[in-house]
Amino acid sequence: MIDLLKRIFRRKGVDKTVYACVIILTIYGIVMIGSASVGQTATEGAAYATINMIKQAVYVLTGYGFMIFLTRCFKKSWIDGSSTWIIYGIGLAFMIFCLAFKGVKGSHAWIRFGSLFTLQPAEFMKVIMILFLSYHFGELEELCEIPRNLSRKYKERLQQKKFIYCIVRPVIAIICVFIVGGFVQKDLGSALILAFLCMMMFFITPRPYYKRFKTLTLILLVIGVVVVIFSATVILKPHQLGRIYTWLNPLNDPINSGWQLVNALIAFSSGGLLGRGFGASRQKYGYIPESHNDFIVSIIYEELGMVGFLVFLIPYCIIIYKMFYYGLRIKNTKSKLILYGVGIYFFTHLIINVGGVSGLIPMTGVPLLLISSGGSSTWAAMIAIGIAQSIISKYNRDSLKEQI
Repeated sequence: MIDLLKRIFRRKGVDKTVYACVIILTIYGIVMIGSASVGQTATEGAAYATINMIKQAVYVLTGYGFMIFLTRCFKKSWIDGSSTWIIYGIGLAFMIFCLAFKGVKGSHAWIRFGSLFTLQPAEFMKVIMILFLSYHFGELEELCEIPRNLSRKYKERLQQKKFIYCIVRPVIAIICVFIVGGFVQKDLGSALILAFLCMMMFFITPRPYYKRFKTLTLILLVIGVVVVIFSATVILKPHQLGRIYTWLNPLNDPINSGWQLVNALIAFSSGGLLGRGFGASRQKYGYIPESHNDFIVSIIYEELGMVGFLVFLIPYCIIIYKMFYYGLRIKNTKSKLILYGVGIYFFTHLIINVGGVSGLIPMTGVPLLLISSGGSSTWAAMIAIGIAQSIISKYNRDSLKEQI
């Protein structure tokens, strides 16, 4: 373990603060998963908490391996026209392949490997879409730059091709992912995060070509939101509507649909500044089902209070800040968009998970990256950090050479 940590920090140019934050979050997650799982030992067996901690530790250690490998080996030149469509196709195929396995609460979002573990392709698809759109909204548009000294007819033909390659094809890819996630897999939470991530990647691209399309997209987005609000009862399924009704008034049905949220709010109200004490949660004993997964924040707050909440919130904010810090300084558009995308990815998961558990927004079943139990979200987050660190290390090394 010590040798692994030395390898993580040895790479020249990497942002060691980001690595430190990842280590803090993953260790904190393992400990709190163990604490939250204790509440289910009566039904799952005495070793349940230990097993969950060991499983998460294995996910974290293998995730460190992915992170180190990508930090050392990833090159932005890997992300080109061919590779982006290949990884996109593989990711989409795995999402569809989930239909071959038994669903959970009506959602077919997991590939099962017996009783050992499950894989959620949608988590990896978020990282894939960051890479896919960083090329299509960044480097591809630069490559499609149209010279001014061309005939009007030829220029119009090139503009049409540029529109197809830089706008139509990426938009179709985004729509396909959203349809597969939201309507084929019936995993609306992951589909909405994917849609939001893709939308933000589009709005944040610095390329001037997209400026007029951003205005049009914003108008269409506002119209779409209004339509969804007024036709929610037709578009959304009963269990999805139930989540909205529960969010608006969890006390309307505290025994059934509002059970989880009401008990999460009780956990928050019990935490205070320092909490009840590590391991002293009451809500994890049957009141909050699967408390080591999406609702782990409520157990953290109940046991460790505001201080325990800040222990993971501060490292999270540092990671997000660092992604945008380097993104603003790096000139290469593709690298810039990858860093922005990773920052948005962490920010979205933080806001949706904490907001859902605390009742600020409707709950969508989204994990808190590096904290919640689960291999797919942990691996995807560490892959994203590894890619980002590779870009950051190159930038820092190049900056050092310029100073010399």
